[in-house]
Amino acid sequence: MTDDLGPDPLAPWLRKIGNAHDAARHAEEAQCRGSVALIDEAARLRGVAQVKLGRAISLEREVETRPAVLKQRREAAEAEKRDWQRLGMAEMPDGHGGVELEVQIGLHGRYAHGGDVIKYDAHGVHNTHLDGLAHIGADASWHGPIPASASETDEDTMVNWAQHGIATRGVLLDVTAVRGVEWIAAEEPVTAAELDAAVAAAGVTLEPGDALIIYQGRDRYEAAGHVYPSGAAAVRRPGIGEDGAQWIAEQDPGLVLWDFHDARDNPSGSLEVHNLIYAIGLCLVDNCLLGPAAAQLKAAGTSTGLLVAAPTAIHRSTGVLINPLLLY
Repeated sequence: MTDDLGPDPLAPWLRKIGNAHDAARHAEEAQCRGSVALIDEAARLRGVAQVKLGRAISLEREVETRPAVLKQRREAAEAEKRDWQRLGMAEMPDGHGGVELEVQIGLHGRYAHGGDVIKYDAHGVHNTHLDGLAHIGADASWHGPIPASASETDEDTMVNWAQHGIATRGVLLDVTAVRGVEWIAAEEPVTAAELDAAVAAAGVTLEPGDALIIYQGRDRYEAAGHVYPSGAAAVRRPGIGEDGAQWIAEQDPGLVLWDFHDARDNPSGSLEVHNLIYAIGLCLVDNCLLGPAAAQLKAAGTSTGLLVAAPTAIHRSTGVLINPLLLY
């Protein structure tokens, strides 16, 4: 690529990690499917072995369609916007995160039937969703390598991932417990040392293909009245910083599920963990509801379970709403 296209969107450490990944895992004329390829038979069996009580918990936040609640969200976002404007910040959080839902009800004598048509934004900071490889790219391509132009015609990451099957051992890492706080503060991004401490507290040894479920206290943060900023806003926010992002890459996870996102804790304000989608093909599930899972696993005396994340097989999809399930 030439210099006239602007600065490199990836930090040097991301380029280094990406180059190492390419050399180790990319086969000539074969399309790499990123971190999901690490979920093999052994990873699935490792996950199944964690199910002791036959219980399941959803990690999905509810998809909001109720007009009154969406109105409250818009008002909260506008209040946050005014606060940011007073501080001289131009970029603001995204909107209410709702969906356009058209419900169709038919009444024919004593018979009734219902249907609906739904339109949603597959990304943002509200709805629980799985990011595809075609979400974050560089140099006119996605991870794979897949030309970015393929998304206009036949990009099939989500189909491939859905058919491969995303089911593996899930390991819950409670960073709030390690730090002794209710939630992670924007001024103190999650570090590699804290993630190591959370692994030690979980009492497990991580293995390639595991699902890292990283709890940072977002449910408590929002219950206290805070609005979580969009990734499009050029501000620091609670989440994982560069140090933590490098740690994630070193673990070779099959996927990462989290509540807070990237802390944007770097000079360029880039998205530290999201850029791993391009560098190593990281499968990310954003905006998970993890507080109840952390509490239930603690009560059961465990930190692991079988994590199942089954995306809808939609050609050319950059991301899909998803309901991750943790069985334990």
